[in-house]
Amino acid sequence: MNKTQAILTNIENFKDNHLLISVYSILYGRKSLVVFGGKSKKKNSSYIKGLVSEIEFNQENTCLNSNIIQSYNWFLFDKYRLKTVDYICFLIGKLLFLEDERSNILKYYINLISKMNLSESYISEFLLLELEILKTSGYQPDLNENILAKIFKEIDFQNLTTNEEIITKINSDFEAQSQFFDFMGRVVSRVLINLNINLPFSRSEIIQKN
Repeated sequence: MNKTQAILTNIENFKDNHLLISVYSILYGRKSLVVFGGKSKKKNSSYIKGLVSEIEFNQENTCLNSNIIQSYNWFLFDKYRLKTVDYICFLIGKLLFLEDERSNILKYYINLISKMNLSESYISEFLLLELEILKTSGYQPDLNENILAKIFKEIDFQNLTTNEEIITKINSDFEAQSQFFDFMGRVVSRVLINLNINLPFSRSEIIQKN
């Protein structure tokens, strides 16, 4: 039996009363698991897209148990936060396949959900997670000083080398966050176009800029 913390990135009906779930974990990468009886009232609330759970599964890729670690108030979320969950789950499902124990995907995702649950600004957490997804999938954009100087005209990014350092630098500057949000939109768009992947909705629907 295998046990891991994972993000539930997609839930589909499977045959009569069962579910087919897609999960991502840093230990096993992307997995598709069958949840027998998953549509029953007893189990259904444990299998919602966007939850972080401790998943137990066997070699036949049957999900044996799921214990929620981080949930979100989906019934209280506005359309922007709901779209953010959809968008992140879509990116993870399309770009991440292999395990990577060095990845911070799970940590950053939990931070994002926590901010949204508190109804606080989450753009920094979103951008950091988006960067981590690209980094883990091998599509990390070049963020050297020259590139950053073109994005941000009046901010000095000298000696900042990590994604966390860059996002921390703009954390309290909403204008800079908006500029970087637009830059990342162009980066993600190019990555998806190159992979022949169509985003099912506009990325602009996930952040309320005003």
